[in-house]
Amino acid sequence: MADGTDVPSTSGTPTPVAPRVVEYDPITGVPSEFNEFLPPDCPEYKKWKSAQEGGESLEKLTLKDKAGADVEKLPGGKVKKKTKPQVVLSVAQRQKNKSTTTVAGLEQFGVKLSEAGKLFGKKFACGASVVKTASGGEQIEMQGDFLHQIPELLLKNYKNITKDDIFYVDAADGKKKKNYFADGDDDGDDDS
Repeated sequence: MADGTDVPSTSGTPTPVAPRVVEYDPITGVPSEFNEFLPPDCPEYKKWKSAQEGGESLEKLTLKDKAGADVEKLPGGKVKKKTKPQVVLSVAQRQKNKSTTTVAGLEQFGVKLSEAGKLFGKKFACGASVVKTASGGEQIEMQGDFLHQIPELLLKNYKNITKDDIFYVDAADGKKKKNYFADGDDDGDDDS
């Protein structure tokens, strides 16, 4: 009380302290003084750091190739073309007459894999499950060979999937992807 900072109020109740106004950074959503302490691999930190440097982030830089498709620049000056999303069907033989059908790429079209797996399981009366791939993605695996029934079911139930988006892996032809509807409905008997 000697320095005059702790003066009691005349009514006997302490005066309320005004709340501090904290300004949040519009990019990161945290107070500005905490931005430099965010984890470096955090997307908010990367956005904030690129804004501090004054340039666009390297993630947003894209080039156009001759056809007008977006391409991504890789380290070393290489260019990676962005591919069109595809649904890839494949059939793998297990033991004797058993086989499994795999549907990959549905998540690129906004399809929930768990719901699609349930639909396939009910439609084809088989076991269908969502499994993780070695590359970190997910795909639907079904018991049985349904290569020729799935494309029609996909076109019927998912309007954003077109005939140009459905491919299959031909195991007899060296694991090459082919458009399912490219040859029409024949089984490739006219190949010479």
